[in-house]
Amino acid sequence: MPPTLPNSPQLTVDVMLKNPAIIRRRLTDLTLKRFVADRIFMKGSPEQVAGGGARYQRSESIYFDRDPEEIGVRAEFPRASWSEAVLEAFVHEYGLEFAVNDKQVRRNQIDMVERGILKLANGMVKYVDTVAMTLLTTDAAVQTFAAGGDWTTAATDIVFDVTRAKAAITGQEEGYEADTMLVNDAQFVDLENDDAIRAAMPRETRDSYVQTGEFPRFMGLDIIQTNRLAAGKVVILNSKIVGTIADEAPTEGGYDNYQPGDPVQTPIWTKQYREERNSDTIIRGVRWPAMWLAEPKAAVVITGA
Repeated sequence: MPPTLPNSPQLTVDVMLKNPAIIRRRLTDLTLKRFVADRIFMKGSPEQVAGGGARYQRSESIYFDRDPEEIGVRAEFPRASWSEAVLEAFVHEYGLEFAVNDKQVRRNQIDMVERGILKLANGMVKYVDTVAMTLLTTDAAVQTFAAGGDWTTAATDIVFDVTRAKAAITGQEEGYEADTMLVNDAQFVDLENDDAIRAAMPRETRDSYVQTGEFPRFMGLDIIQTNRLAAGKVVILNSKIVGTIADEAPTEGGYDNYQPGDPVQTPIWTKQYREERNSDTIIRGVRWPAMWLAEPKAAVVITGA
């Protein structure tokens, strides 16, 4: 908790429970920039998933199913056609809750409440991002190829693997541009320790990786680390194009989310209610997202890295 000046109001457990906005904003601070799903997928609207699902179309070729032909005198024009399948993605409910006992309120055990909110945030991010990574790595329409070798091996050319994946995306001539690479912590360490990559990094400036500790963009790609992606797999994609995530808003009462004056809107809704038999106040966090890959050809999965 931040320090307070003498005689200044102090945040207590009782104050937190009586002001749901405090908990809502705390969850926002802990989750907003951590959801990988929200960083790589386009943000859909609640209206898209009203009723529990969304109907969407998958990427089709930007060309007809046949090429133009030279037309002879009085000859008929060849006629082309195409099909656009309509698919459905359903809303799922992901949530957790924890109890704050009246004794914790009386004793002002604010550290326990803070830990509960942190664990709630961690659990929500972990679960939603796991679903997103599973969606990316199991969809049959997403291209997959094996790495040239284990990235921990000095003989493996990581740059070649990445170049090959980028070419697989842009080479389809569908307008995709690879801009993001998802890596497990183990593969991020491989990037850091690859001799060829380290040799290519600038070392004589104050903003070098050695001095800042911030890994730069790599071959035009933003690197996102997430252990929700299985070790040995790397995903390269066109972010905000490959898929969509849309959150359904609850119609039942008691849930709290964005309010006028809040700087940002969190996708997590909160709810507090009493359980008198145990003298508990229950704090619940829940999210109702639907996720789908509208442009699966805008991603490539590298395996065996």
